[in-house]
Amino acid sequence: MVSSETKKPILVLGIGSPIVSDDSVGLRVVERIASLHLEDVEVKEASTSGLDLIEMMLDHERVIIVDGIVTKMKPPGSIFILSEENFASTVHGANPHDVNIATAIELGKMLEPLRMPKYISFVAIEVIDTRTIGERISPEVEKAIPKAVEIVLQLAGKQK
Repeated sequence: MVSSETKKPILVLGIGSPIVSDDSVGLRVVERIASLHLEDVEVKEASTSGLDLIEMMLDHERVIIVDGIVTKMKPPGSIFILSEENFASTVHGANPHDVNIATAIELGKMLEPLRMPKYISFVAIEVIDTRTIGERISPEVEKAIPKAVEIVLQLAGKQK
């Protein structure tokens, strides 16, 4: 068992697919964060948003998840800073092989309450194209990457 005194402080977790246009934005943001070699910040990439995330988040004090989002409420490239509470209504008892982030977090808290992070934040970038296979990202989404990196650094307490 890991006590709160031995928890790793910060995990920045990028979610997406490197070969699906705008869906790669979370991965691109964390690649830039990784290149900064920040002390006390661990960076991971995930191509899944289900149960595998629980294991990645365990034993961290704070987790910042970076991903693309499709709300159609704001223009592409808009950045949302969300907390767990923003996702509370999306928790569901779906097929365990296809759970969303909120469900994975709630399940992790039930299974490993002492090992799950105390603080989880989401940096979500409004995307357009999540269907085209290819490494090209929409220009509006590409332009949002530096600002998303800046926001993650602020949330992590690691200003440039």
